[in-house]
Amino acid sequence: MKKGILFSIILLGFTAVITQITLIREFLIVFYGNEISVGFIFASWFIAGTFGSWFLGRFTDKIRYKITFFSLCQFGLSILLPISVLAIRSIKPTLNLDPGQIMPPLPMFLSNFIILLPVCVLLGFMFSLGARLYDHGSNIAAAKIGMVYCLEAIGSMAGGILVSFILMRLLNSLQIMASLSLLNILSAIWLQVLNKEKKTKPIFIAIFTAQLVFLVFLWLFNGWSNLQQLSLRTQWKGYQLLGSRNTIYGNIAVTKKQTQHSFFYNGLHLYTIPDEMRAEETVHFPLLEHPNPERVLLVGGGVGGLIKEALKEPVKQLDYVELDPMIIKIAGEYLPEKEYGPLRDSRVGIKNLDGRFFIKGTNKKYDCVILNLGDPYTAQLNRYYTVEFFQEVKKILKEGGILSFALTSSESYISRELKSFLRSIYASLKKVFLGVLVIPGDTAYFIACDKPGVLTYDYKTLIRRAQDRMIDLKYVREYYLSSRLAPEKIAFTEDSLKPNKTTRINYDFRPVSYYYNLIFWTAHFRGSFFKKILEAVTATKIWNTLFAVCGLILLFGIIRTRRNKELDRLASLIVVLTAGFTQMSIQLIILLSFQIIYGYVFYKLGLIITCFMAGLALGGLWIVRIMPGLKENLRFFIRIQLAICIYLLLLPSILNWFLKSNAGFNSWIGPNFLFPFLPVMAGFIGGAQFPLANKIYLKGKTEGIGRIAGLSYGLDLLGSCLGALLGAIFFIPILGIPGTCWMIAVVNLTVLALLVIAKQRRN
Repeated sequence: MKKGILFSIILLGFTAVITQITLIREFLIVFYGNEISVGFIFASWFIAGTFGSWFLGRFTDKIRYKITFFSLCQFGLSILLPISVLAIRSIKPTLNLDPGQIMPPLPMFLSNFIILLPVCVLLGFMFSLGARLYDHGSNIAAAKIGMVYCLEAIGSMAGGILVSFILMRLLNSLQIMASLSLLNILSAIWLQVLNKEKKTKPIFIAIFTAQLVFLVFLWLFNGWSNLQQLSLRTQWKGYQLLGSRNTIYGNIAVTKKQTQHSFFYNGLHLYTIPDEMRAEETVHFPLLEHPNPERVLLVGGGVGGLIKEALKEPVKQLDYVELDPMIIKIAGEYLPEKEYGPLRDSRVGIKNLDGRFFIKGTNKKYDCVILNLGDPYTAQLNRYYTVEFFQEVKKILKEGGILSFALTSSESYISRELKSFLRSIYASLKKVFLGVLVIPGDTAYFIACDKPGVLTYDYKTLIRRAQDRMIDLKYVREYYLSSRLAPEKIAFTEDSLKPNKTTRINYDFRPVSYYYNLIFWTAHFRGSFFKKILEAVTATKIWNTLFAVCGLILLFGIIRTRRNKELDRLASLIVVLTAGFTQMSIQLIILLSFQIIYGYVFYKLGLIITCFMAGLALGGLWIVRIMPGLKENLRFFIRIQLAICIYLLLLPSILNWFLKSNAGFNSWIGPNFLFPFLPVMAGFIGGAQFPLANKIYLKGKTEGIGRIAGLSYGLDLLGSCLGALLGAIFFIPILGIPGTCWMIAVVNLTVLALLVIAKQRRN
């Protein structure tokens, strides 16, 4: 029986992390994948998990047939997991929204919360029940809770590795959920076979076996494949879906309407082919600004007709950087030869790398660099619009070389929200390049050069160059350019983008532009509550609120001490809440910093997450092992809390050092040693805090293990919820990465002071 329970608890963590990763990917296809949508998903996940572990967990000690209940939860998961994928894909058809259409924040939150609620409640409840079932062989109740926490972390680590490196490459989301369903129903049957509750045993074995047969039947007779196609047709209702592919980077979908093919990436429209006007503008605006563009670097969008247009110019070499090779592969399957053929031109070199990673490492020099990535609506895309990135591009440009990119704008009215966003990018670009011009329009083209006298608004000069190069153009012609570059339009745009005293520069470790973009995104929805919140939050208000909360915590400790209350027990729960908040925030900081410094190398990011879970398991196992010999629990707890404070204070310096010296030896040691080591350290400290906090709270009691496990795990999840939501949306973009580290350090130092007060009270 012990082996069955052990396997079931490990399977719990395994199921949770694979489910989380898979469902998040599905949600991001439906939602606009910025930090608000990601924050909503994590918030829903942790809130529902908190309800399951905290509120329902209090009943686990009263349940008579605990093994039967646990196996029933696994049976429930085997049903809910595939249904969740189908439910996500039906969100937009149910709300009568078209694929690619932006969803308002409130329906976004409610839909993902309703879908995640049953799954996450079960997962949270099963942790509390597992803590009650597991027999560690120790008389210390906290050791049992700690071991369940460690076993779940081990399962999460294994699941993270498997889903990142294998499952996402071989199976679609529905098949992944079906595989988890099979594992959970097999585990439920195993528990029932080992179960000593003979009265209900035959009934549940029969029910679970029937479910197993049904799941296997669907595998054998292509049931999951048929459901996959049906659900995709539902998701893309109103479109002729030609193909949908999942890769380790995201989901690619191709639709067709008459002679036009549209490409979607994670549910967002990339480009439609043919769209000659957009292709001509993106390519010829910058290339006609250059006297002789022979070597060109294109980052993103080459499949969308940009390469075909670029090859009309006197280009001798064109390097096309596209992170996901599946975009090129699927284009070759569905696009006509005249659209796909230019990619085979001998002048074209295709690089399947992160664009910034390529720019950092290349020794080539270019006449023109064209970014076709869209607005920085996520922190990941924001890395291409920072001062540091512009400096990196400047290094690979020849003398008189040009950088170009396009952003959402308007030629007649620019709203206050859009103006703040565009000003931030414009000011950041001006900080690096001497000359910057902006071609007005609903899509504004930013063109920068560091040599005076190269850029011009004179459309006649541009037309003369096009004629000299004998370029066949349909849209970027005299009548079009004379209107687009009208003096009054240029004056309006330049006046709107002129920075003022409130304009903030966009830096790697202070990604403010994507924060402005979040505000602009919420402005699409009338009376948006989230827009008001985003606009109201400032760095000063964050720090003032932080100091007020920390003051209240210390005041609470002093009052509690004077009333002779057990401050150490309550302080231990506050530490668990703070630890969840801290660990999630650290994960965000490390992942974002890795992307900024070394580029998006997916398997390294998977390794970082796995290393965090490994640290969590190691820290928990270490503290459980030495727990019986600890005599001064609170003193040891204070040392662990001090360790996380020191870690947070040192982290900004370490990250900043690698940001500024990431060449040669540091370029190898960073991604291969330092960054995997950073999450191991953070996870180790967090893993050690959880079991010890439970021991301090229990004070040697052995009753109510399930309730206490649910309470502490629920607080951990609640803290993680706050860290995910506040960290991604507010703290990192407004305070920056160093400021966020210091802010979290202040919170942890306050909790440290509370523990010291509790220790002095005991003495």
